[in-house]
Amino acid sequence: MAVYASLAEIVVNEPKYWGSWKGRVVKAIAIDGARTWNEVRDQTGLSPKSLNRVLAELFNAEAIEKHGEGEYRIAYELYREYKEFDDAGCVSTVSKPVLVTENEQRNLVSWIDSWRESMGLDFSLQPEHFYLDGDNLNNFSIKLIENAKKEVLVVNPFVDQCSLSDTLWKAASSGTQIMLVTRPPADRYDDVKERKEKFLTYLEDKGVKAIRNPRVHAKLIVVDRAVAVVSSMNFQSSSSGGSSWEAGLVTKNDMVVESIVDSILALEERPENI
Repeated sequence: MAVYASLAEIVVNEPKYWGSWKGRVVKAIAIDGARTWNEVRDQTGLSPKSLNRVLAELFNAEAIEKHGEGEYRIAYELYREYKEFDDAGCVSTVSKPVLVTENEQRNLVSWIDSWRESMGLDFSLQPEHFYLDGDNLNNFSIKLIENAKKEVLVVNPFVDQCSLSDTLWKAASSGTQIMLVTRPPADRYDDVKERKEKFLTYLEDKGVKAIRNPRVHAKLIVVDRAVAVVSSMNFQSSSSGGSSWEAGLVTKNDMVVESIVDSILALEERPENI
């Protein structure tokens, strides 16, 4: 169990389930005000099947209960753990609830068909995963972020100004919640390092939440907790612009996307565990 120093320098223990889907469901109910099944689903972005599984596990553990009006309540001791964690200022460092609806997620998945047709590509979506490379991967990634309604999660070690990275500040400026996990800017040339630092600061000024973690090397994009891209492509022109050949897989499978989201959110919630 991790131990946190609060804003008031009071040491508080990490609450049970923190950094997992069960913990996010508990937080949604105990801290963020979700009461009904629909409110919990919208705040977590979980598929109905996955949410029901998490709720069942919490019921079995006697961590939650359901009241007559169909509203959820957290067991007192568990509620107190989360409330103390929140009062100590530890929860405020975590991004706000996503509030993405099932309809918004379905619309994003349906958009893939129109993108495929516009690009003249022929691949099946029946396996719920497909492969892209080169310009198609870059174009899809840009258009995917541009079509975000509520949230974009990105993990990428190398970020510099380019058409792909520009989509992040543009989306943030339109009200989409953006979280970027990246390495602290570095380069053997001081002027290049300074340019990268300035661009990352620019992203933050535009509303992007940037988390600096020197150990990340994964390249991940998730939009509205519905579609994910796992690829070799970096957010810099030498990679996304075609100087190097990049490739990756796109998935709309609920379980796979939720696993990727789980890993990304854990980088924010429990960065010491990477």
